Amino acid sequence: MRNKKKLILFIATPFALACILLIFLLNIHNSQENKKITKNEILGDNPGTDFNNFSEQKDEIVKRLNYLDRMLCRPEDNNSDLIMQNPEWALFSYSFTTFAITNILKQDSTIKTRYVPMMRIIIEKTLKSNLSSKFGIDDVYALDTDYHNYSVLYLGHVNLMIGCYKMISKDTSFNQLNDIISKSLHNGFSNSDFMNLESYPGSIWISDNTVALASLNLHSKNTGSNYNEICAKWIVLMKNKYTDQTTNLLFSTIDPITGYPLEEPRGSMLGWDIIFISKFDKNYAIELYNNYCIHFSDNHGKFRLFRERHENYDTGYGDIDSGPLLNGYSIPANVFAMAGAVIGQDYTTAKQINRLINIGGNKIKNNNEIYYNPKLLDMEISPMAEGIVLFSITMNDWNTLE
Repeated sequence: MRNKKKLILFIATPFALACILLIFLLNIHNSQENKKITKNEILGDNPGTDFNNFSEQKDEIVKRLNYLDRMLCRPEDNNSDLIMQNPEWALFSYSFTTFAITNILKQDSTIKTRYVPMMRIIIEKTLKSNLSSKFGIDDVYALDTDYHNYSVLYLGHVNLMIGCYKMISKDTSFNQLNDIISKSLHNGFSNSDFMNLESYPGSIWISDNTVALASLNLHSKNTGSNYNEICAKWIVLMKNKYTDQTTNLLFSTIDPITGYPLEEPRGSMLGWDIIFISKFDKNYAIELYNNYCIHFSDNHGKFRLFRERHENYDTGYGDIDSGPLLNGYSIPANVFAMAGAVIGQDYTTAKQINRLINIGGNKIKNNNEIYYNPKLLDMEISPMAEGIVLFSITMNDWNTLE
């Protein structure tokens, strides 16, 4: 059973509250919001705050990491409660926090001694059997280089996490595992008629494959392997066979028997695609982002909102992938679009999306930590949501920054 976007009800309740509020604000426009915004003006509490400038915002970023450190690493148990709630929540909590730390340390190496050990602890927890077994892998260290219908969802995230750790730390502890998983994934892609692997038995999500491909590209960057050559072949196939002709965006799922595309482009998938494709073909990712904006978003001045489906304006419960829909807008479509906006250097849109977080969430400052809880509701936001948002607002190009 697919669980990934069950996270959507929990990932960003502030987005849901903000979208509800927006229904009453759709006719409010501020001409100043249409001005060109620079990267350094994206994400502060107030317009013009320089969030991506570490000299000014390092303290807040560190405090957000402190919260994730406490939630994911201390005490150093298996986080069994998080895993029992939803294994994908646990996996994404670990992976996006690792990716966020990578973003941060690529921009400010002075805090490596504090956060590289955090990356290692998170990876070690991700490799434990109480999580890997939920994806059909009892012992990660027993994998071989032949691809045996493993879960590309799990292995893609694990491999990219390990690659990030190796790139940042130069620690060789996970080298052998990184090599085995990378070769196995490469063999799997090479031997697949559709060049896309299953996340769960009988189910292929294109989005999950983008993470695995990003991990192969990073392995090549780290080691000099040729595994990244599969990425270019994959893009050619996707453009020729798995691109919707109306929107020029990727389909969402593939029939594992026939190889035919099964589901139309979905906002809950497209932002994810753009994020990880940018790690091996930034130009193609930006092309997808631009098409995503054209066909799936509406600019309401202070806000830009992204829809779940092309030209669909339904309001209702949605489905397991979208979560609730308000006038066609879904929470995941907007959550992941923020990182896509940064990738596409569309900083105006990034700020518009971040404004939704500020409207719907309360910033909590407590014991040298910063995190968010939703306004009006007595509930906590999952650490997964905190990790994804921190990853999005610190997004950078791993290939160019050192």
